[in-house]
Amino acid sequence: MKPILCILLSASVALAAPETLDTLTVKSAAAASLTLPTLEQDRLELRKIPGGTEAFSSGRYLTGRSSTLADTFALSPGVIAQSRFGSDEARISIRGSGLQRTFHGRGIRFMQDGIPLNLADGGFDMQSADPLAASHIKIWRGGNALANGSTTLGGAIDYISNNGRNAPGYSLRSEAGSYGYFRTRLAGGLTAGSSDLYFSLSQSRQDGFRDHAEQSAQRFFGNFGIQLRDDLETRFYLSAIHTDSELPGSLTKAEMEANPRQADNSFFGSKRYGNRRDFELFRLANKTTLRDGGNTWDFMAGYTYKDLDHPITPFAGVLDQLSRDLILGTTFTNTDNFLGRENRFRAGISYNHGTIAHTAYENAFGKRGARRIHDDQTATNLEAFVENRHHLTDSISLTTSIAAAYSTRESRRDFQNPAANPPFYFPPAPGSLTSYDDSYANIAPALGLLSEKDGIQWFAGYSRSFEPPSFSEAVTANIARDAQTADTIEIGTRGTRSALRWDATLYYSRIKDELLTLTDPITLVSTTRNADDTIHYGLELGGEIDLLGTNLEETAEHRLVLRSVYTYGSFRFDGDPTYGDNRIAGLPPQLMRGELLWENASGWYAGPTFEWSPVKSFIDHRNTYAADPYALLGFKFGRRVPEGVSWFVELKNLTDETHAATHGVIDNAGGLDQRQFLPGEGRSVFIKHRMGILASRSGQEAGFHEMNSLIAPSCLTLSATSKSP
Repeated sequence: MKPILCILLSASVALAAPETLDTLTVKSAAAASLTLPTLEQDRLELRKIPGGTEAFSSGRYLTGRSSTLADTFALSPGVIAQSRFGSDEARISIRGSGLQRTFHGRGIRFMQDGIPLNLADGGFDMQSADPLAASHIKIWRGGNALANGSTTLGGAIDYISNNGRNAPGYSLRSEAGSYGYFRTRLAGGLTAGSSDLYFSLSQSRQDGFRDHAEQSAQRFFGNFGIQLRDDLETRFYLSAIHTDSELPGSLTKAEMEANPRQADNSFFGSKRYGNRRDFELFRLANKTTLRDGGNTWDFMAGYTYKDLDHPITPFAGVLDQLSRDLILGTTFTNTDNFLGRENRFRAGISYNHGTIAHTAYENAFGKRGARRIHDDQTATNLEAFVENRHHLTDSISLTTSIAAAYSTRESRRDFQNPAANPPFYFPPAPGSLTSYDDSYANIAPALGLLSEKDGIQWFAGYSRSFEPPSFSEAVTANIARDAQTADTIEIGTRGTRSALRWDATLYYSRIKDELLTLTDPITLVSTTRNADDTIHYGLELGGEIDLLGTNLEETAEHRLVLRSVYTYGSFRFDGDPTYGDNRIAGLPPQLMRGELLWENASGWYAGPTFEWSPVKSFIDHRNTYAADPYALLGFKFGRRVPEGVSWFVELKNLTDETHAATHGVIDNAGGLDQRQFLPGEGRSVFIKHRMGILASRSGQEAGFHEMNSLIAPSCLTLSATSKSP
């Protein structure tokens, strides 16, 4: 993998060589791509959806450090992203999706340009998308993602890539900071006639805030588009990722308060057994768009290869997984008026097939010992949806949708070594299976009403979600046998009034057979079961206001802008025989994040950032022990200019507060301290420096994008960079 990335880097640098610049054609107003919508197009489309949605520029998170999901989604209402130890690997949840997961995402459709990055069993790796390579990001919360084929509780996230048309020129960006953090990225975009090319090659490493938390990653993302006709475009994607991550493990609260930088040094701890998660991933995909008047056809295809090496506990062993996934799909959209009024009809179908060769070895202090088991696993999904949005009046629209899904999960064990199996993990606990073949089918309807007047929207909607278990649940000591389903209602409002912009949504979900995963506090072995009945409800609130009173749609010499999000979630059992109406452990009930920035027309900005978790977060479903509330304060300042020198300095956790960024979930702590806490980073500083020559970019959004630049590799100093991301 590393030699391949070196070859890609060499090729990229060769493309960036000065003597090749004369052959480039950089257009100030390049024709928009058919396959990749602009931020403005996506914002307009998402505003027509009667539910919680968002589209935001990459410039929003590139004003500071951008190394974790918590950085990327810090200002996204309803999205809880918590870094485990300052890494790509994180807990991410929308409306309580996958709320027990502190690793390897579930419950959200994770996409790049509308093509799912999830494996066929539903799980996804956060590292499979790079925020630095994105033009903007779209979010559909909950059932509002149904028209993207997503029937999950959490909805969908889509990273929209830069391309050679909207990001011309070359850029060199670098960040450096505390705990040995360094990240550099070379990117380039060019057009030649009806073709365009974009690539992003990045290298990152960090020693980590904690012991045994060293990480390194090399990632290449590229896309090549050809506009065959004015109404036909095809785009190819190539991704190559190599990532190595040491896992420092969880601490008790007492250990965290005494020394949050230590690793788990217990007898079965992560350092003693060399816990880490390393993988290589290659992905090849294509998206083709054909437009014919009011009709649009989108075709997608993708193939993903992943090789995982994952030493964890002595009970789970060393996991070796080789996965191959294929996805095919098509979507048809018609925007012709119906009954004399605006109408949009959309329908799609997709098929996803994935295999995993799963082998577990004894963990000989981080090395592979005797082979324990081998399972051949296969997952398939056939999904179809139909959606129609019709304007009943000029200001009121009705959206009706229905999705159907059929999924299979098959696991066949063809090898098991009883002599190498510990008693806690292999063979599985009574009632679970070493081999199984399950199928799941469901229908998911949705209905929504949206009213808009004078730029202010009100909406209400109903949706059903459906989610089969992934293999991560299926290989645990107890197997969840049923798919999770939920019925959700939501109401909300969004709009802009002069200096104020807001987005507020209330939702209520009744869930059947929720997938709940628990970790044994001693062996760290996971068990998964279906809860009978659970309830999720909450508030997703976000907004910004210019405290100087200037209209947000107008250009201003100076601004003082408060941007903030508040996410409230109450996730509870409903008359459970064991837990009654207790809170479901895993996520903080309340979380607020924001920034107060002074900005001026010359590109200067400065101001504080904050994160506040005001109430405790239980680590056990019996609600006997919890992580403490915390408040973090930061500060960032810098300058963004079209050409010349741009830079920022960001300080995080100025008070050096010891806190749990996130934590594990167990059944019953008995009111006692448990090894379930993952400390957040202490006081730290991060810097970025950019030198560049302005290269134009269509659709640039003043004040929210980093500026474009066309630079030679020799411009790199401490850190250098960028056109937009």
